[in-house]
Amino acid sequence: MMDLPLENPARQRLASDLLGWGEPRPRIDPQVADELRGHLDAGLAAIGDDLGRVATAQRGGHVLVTKTKLDRLVCDGLQLDAAPFQHTHASVRGILGHAMVAHDLDAGRIEPAAKVVEVVWQAEASRRPGDPASLSAWMNEQPPDHAHQLRAELTDLLEGFREVWPPLPPERVRIRTEEAIGISLADGHVRLFGRPDLLIDSRHRDDRARTLVVDLKTGRPRSEHDRHELRFYALLVTLSRGRPPFRWATYYVTEGRHEAEDYRPEVLEATARRVIDGARQLVRLGLRDPGDEQDLQLRGGSWCFMCQREPDCEVAAAARMEHALDQLG
Repeated sequence: MMDLPLENPARQRLASDLLGWGEPRPRIDPQVADELRGHLDAGLAAIGDDLGRVATAQRGGHVLVTKTKLDRLVCDGLQLDAAPFQHTHASVRGILGHAMVAHDLDAGRIEPAAKVVEVVWQAEASRRPGDPASLSAWMNEQPPDHAHQLRAELTDLLEGFREVWPPLPPERVRIRTEEAIGISLADGHVRLFGRPDLLIDSRHRDDRARTLVVDLKTGRPRSEHDRHELRFYALLVTLSRGRPPFRWATYYVTEGRHEAEDYRPEVLEATARRVIDGARQLVRLGLRDPGDEQDLQLRGGSWCFMCQREPDCEVAAAARMEHALDQLG
């Protein structure tokens, strides 16, 4: 239990509702991680020899499953032909906002917000300036007034985060920012990978779950999508550490609010099934004849704008028409 003074009601709410200060942590079944890994290995083994054939043909010799690839489960077309990522003001604001908060937490929150923004800006702008598709190139191409505006927005964002987010004493908790977590399954044929924004661990060790997973968002909320991403991170943490988090949450930095979900074994089991479905889709698509469109499982929806097939896709056109009719009432 934390007993630090909290200077304002916003910090008090966050400490109680998200960080759970003063709440007992749930006791956990010591077998939960092994059981989840067993379910995953069994489900992946059921794919058969095709899994090994596709894995050996991939870079790294495994089928890679990430939160992005799980997001694309909705449509084979999106999985195969997602539109290339393009930097925009909003996306760069999000990328730099994440880096800025991570730097601020790692550095102990002692520098002025504007200084943190400047340090992160210079680091990112010099990372890969020669790559025309890189974040560095986008930043360096911005007119001075646009760059100044973005820096000002980031400073405001960090100051708002500091106002709401309580200090976390290092002697009581350990904070990890963007820790890479990789899990090998099915004799190395499948690899799960992700980087949770924040992992907050109590330094007290016992038979209870004592890790909080936090995903930071600076854009518009997408509750279902955000929840699925978090559950994948929670599964990664459980498999890598042998015990689940007690809670996982999305923190919307701009709004200063969060959406949280407490540990339940059935949620992680459902996420494991989703991982198996993702691997099965990737194997099926890895074996198909690239010229054969008949066996594709296409589905239109709000995700179509992220797919390169969208302008010529009949399924996407039908989805747009259905949405338009729904809007007319």
